[in-house]
Amino acid sequence: MGIEGVLALALVAAILVLLVTEKASIDAIGIGLLVVLIGAGQILRFFDPTFDPATQLLGPEDAMTLFGNSAVLTIAALYVMGEGLSRTGAVEFFARTVLRISEGRERRVILAVALMAGVTSAFLNNTAVVLVFIPVLVDMAQKTGIAITRLLIPMAFATILGGMCTLVGTSTNLLVSEMAADAGYEPIGMFELSPVGVPLLFIGVIFIATFARKLLPSRQSLTAMLAGSNHREYVTELQIGPQSPLRDRTYKEAFADVRADLLFFARGEEMVWPPYFNETIEEGDVVMLRGTVDHLAGLQDELGLKLFNEARFDPKSMQFFELAVSPHSPMVGRTIGDLHLWRDYGAITVAVLRNNQHIRERASKQVLQPGDLLLVCGEESSQTRLRASTDFFLLTGAHNWVMLRGLARRSLVVTVLVMIAFSVISLTHNNSLIPFAALSGAVAMIASGCLTARRAYRAIDWPILLFMIGTIGLGKAMENTGAAAVVAEGLVHGLQGFGPIAALGGLALLGSVMSSMVSNQAVAVLLTPIAIGAAETIAHDQGLDPSSGQGLAITRAFILAIAISASVCFATPIGHQSNLMVYGPGGYQWKDFLRIGIPVSVIALIGIVVGVPMMTGAF
Repeated sequence: MGIEGVLALALVAAILVLLVTEKASIDAIGIGLLVVLIGAGQILRFFDPTFDPATQLLGPEDAMTLFGNSAVLTIAALYVMGEGLSRTGAVEFFARTVLRISEGRERRVILAVALMAGVTSAFLNNTAVVLVFIPVLVDMAQKTGIAITRLLIPMAFATILGGMCTLVGTSTNLLVSEMAADAGYEPIGMFELSPVGVPLLFIGVIFIATFARKLLPSRQSLTAMLAGSNHREYVTELQIGPQSPLRDRTYKEAFADVRADLLFFARGEEMVWPPYFNETIEEGDVVMLRGTVDHLAGLQDELGLKLFNEARFDPKSMQFFELAVSPHSPMVGRTIGDLHLWRDYGAITVAVLRNNQHIRERASKQVLQPGDLLLVCGEESSQTRLRASTDFFLLTGAHNWVMLRGLARRSLVVTVLVMIAFSVISLTHNNSLIPFAALSGAVAMIASGCLTARRAYRAIDWPILLFMIGTIGLGKAMENTGAAAVVAEGLVHGLQGFGPIAALGGLALLGSVMSSMVSNQAVAVLLTPIAIGAAETIAHDQGLDPSSGQGLAITRAFILAIAISASVCFATPIGHQSNLMVYGPGGYQWKDFLRIGIPVSVIALIGIVVGVPMMTGAF
């Protein structure tokens, strides 16, 4: 391994640091990887004319072909199909059957919710499933009295487990399949993961339903909080206006009767914290208040206060709604005062909710984080524009804006036909047709009227796709430079005394730990060439051919183990988008995910180590 291999490993370390620290957006990381790899190849070629970037690092032509990668095209098409199902209310139909099946009993509700979400996510995009289920579960919590904290995590975990069941269940499976095909092995079949994934789904769901009472908190107040923004306490920043009746009064007496809690006030750059004595209220003071929507909405008129963005709203003519910040939104890292929602969407930021964190700064100065909730106010047209944005998830009333319910059956027919096509193609071992089938389904969704071309374009998570393209390029570079082989040989030789199953288990554990901290797509792309190299090393050590017979079974086991373990991301809220989407709305803490996520991860890892070799006949 030469300097180009060292560069590839350095880039791996760099993107892991960037992902963990969130110092750069994922689309910037993806494009940046291609730029660095191509640029480094050309520089090395300048100093050494015999250096061939196409075979020793990554050539420009290879990088350009990544934009037409079959896995990327398939994932983009599946985003469109998922949007069509959500738009027509087809997913909501499945979600609402849960209440009838479970009869309102907590354990039955959790079991039915998780099974329904898991089965649905085996064929649909996880984000679409979670987004539609959240408001339905909120209504269900109201009707049954079950704490919402007992419903959201089981639903999110089930969507992750469901994604392990089929090739199209999650983008990581498609990426691993594509990289296996590039390495000269058969791509993963449509239901090849099912013998391990389906039992894991049912065992995991039963475990979650059985131990939810012990492992998940019961915060009954959160049920009311999620039932509507009127009961949720937000933090807002208001300024003392020139006509405010509070002027010249002391903070101690003025806010004693206000229906909101005064957290602190700021004068210039100085923040003053309670307890208050004789501090006098002056024009221009900024107060940080915490209260419900009803309380905060009337303050600007009652007390002559104005919002930090100097906009005014009329709660009688405008509607309140909640936005959860998307994990991949370019808004992450910006201050709330710089969002410009009024300019871009016709909505006004009223307040912010960041669960389980002490507010130590003014609302307008807070840096937006994934999972933050924003209380905004606007007309119905504002909701429409925000709903079409990929920067936020509209939570309030999400199940009430399905506009094309009459086309639900049509969208279901399209989806079922595409899934049948996937299965037939998989049986014929001609997986090059899978992108064509997926794109045909996306076009059919548009042609059948289930969604417009504009909405289809907006439904695609472009930052994720760009990130995938960059990491696929890095994976190819690791393979071309020999970096993947070096890491694989080190892993195998380090675990040599414990047998090949230990090497497989070690890789699966590494994949699980990494995917709990960074994007599971990155984990899949980075570990797949290492897994293939490790399997080939083990096969050669046993005198076997990695491309046939028992050697091929070993290679297959390692490929499938990485595909599944890259989705074992239950222990943290940042490990998977499904977790992050319920983190803010559920008012969860990190320890909630650790308490239930670690046991579910252990179950999944045991299933991988035992089930995958048994399924492939590797050991």
